[in-house]
Amino acid sequence: MQVLRTTITGFIFALALGLGFSLSQVQANEGPPTAEEYVSHVGGDAKIVQYGQFVLDGKRQVCGRRPIVLDNNLDDYGAAYPGFLIMNPKLLARVSTPVKHWIFAHECGHQFRGPDEETADCFAVQRGRRYGWLSPSGVEEICEFIKPAKADMMHLSGSQRCQAMRKCYGEGKVH
Repeated sequence: MQVLRTTITGFIFALALGLGFSLSQVQANEGPPTAEEYVSHVGGDAKIVQYGQFVLDGKRQVCGRRPIVLDNNLDDYGAAYPGFLIMNPKLLARVSTPVKHWIFAHECGHQFRGPDEETADCFAVQRGRRYGWLSPSGVEEICEFIKPAKADMMHLSGSQRCQAMRKCYGEGKVH
């Protein structure tokens, strides 16, 4: 997952600039792009799915009342912007159902818990356990998915993330 871990202000500016929005556009709007601005900027087949209309493998996905942008050209499976999520349906089609749901819940975790990756991981597995879509075998599918990931400035290695998620899942407490 390629979501930045910085201060909220830096997070907003980095996300907007990463999309090619100029600093003056961000300042003129006094914040990050809206879902509509994102779709207008990236063009192509990107589209907005309103609250309650996004479905992954037969299960309706919600993140508060935030809209979901579907963008097949996003360079990752999903991303979180303040006020909306972005999902890449082309990449999501390549992974198992528990991994899809975890990716969505992880990005939703950024909406409610901020830019910290470990916190978003924990939010996602605990949400999955609480809502009944994530079992211990599903956690292992997620671990297989992220196992190859190397540590970087924003993320622990895949094996470290997996170890932390197993602990969060087992604890089952709200993080």
